[in-house]
Amino acid sequence: MIDIHVHILPELDDGAPDMETALTMAELAVKSGVTAVIATPHSNMPDYFENYYGEGLYEAFTSFRSAIRRAGIELQLYLGMEIFGTPQTAQLLRQGRLTTLAESGYPLIEFPFRNYEQEATQILRQVAAMGYRPVVAHPERYAYVQDNPAIVNQWLKMGCLLQLNRGSLQGHFGRAPQVMAYSLVERGFASFVASDAHSALQRTTWMLDAYTLLQEEFGEDTARLLLEDNPRRILLNRVIFMREPEWF
Repeated sequence: MIDIHVHILPELDDGAPDMETALTMAELAVKSGVTAVIATPHSNMPDYFENYYGEGLYEAFTSFRSAIRRAGIELQLYLGMEIFGTPQTAQLLRQGRLTTLAESGYPLIEFPFRNYEQEATQILRQVAAMGYRPVVAHPERYAYVQDNPAIVNQWLKMGCLLQLNRGSLQGHFGRAPQVMAYSLVERGFASFVASDAHSALQRTTWMLDAYTLLQEEFGEDTARLLLEDNPRRILLNRVIFMREPEWF
């Protein structure tokens, strides 16, 4: 499996607080069957987690990659960001202050959980107009998607892709995100399931249970598509194709 959304770089955000935790998270991922992860620290969150490219981020990434190798952990590490979507997002991508997943054409973008429907759609439109294919982080958790699922019709028609959280499918964020996550997979809207891991104890990097759940509920092909095939296409920067979804 390949995990495209992990807060594993130590001391950068609300994820791994130190190197010891980060290495434990890496070991846990490998034990669960993960071969590669994209480190995605929160970025572009003014006054909280800015983490712009070139401001120590790459150094933190290379330092952790070296630590993984020294520890003998068989895990490939790639750099990305979980970009907080603001009106400046497209401009910052153009300037190189924000980066995509593993230097691909796929930026991972998150939004506030409430009252941001119009703003999110406009930001995604601007980023897509630059030739990127935005990956929307955990849309099943947004109240405005739960209230009006037809929003994702617009996003997919722009070329966006949707990344669901493992914890949402398991009900860890409540009933509404779980129902929405199941619906997005059933209707063919989801392109990825990722851990969005923040620690070694809760919201972890363990992904075997996510594969098992998808396999049992939706079939082997879906599990492989969302956890292996599409994530690998990001690492290779290849086109991700979607079958026609069952529109809301």
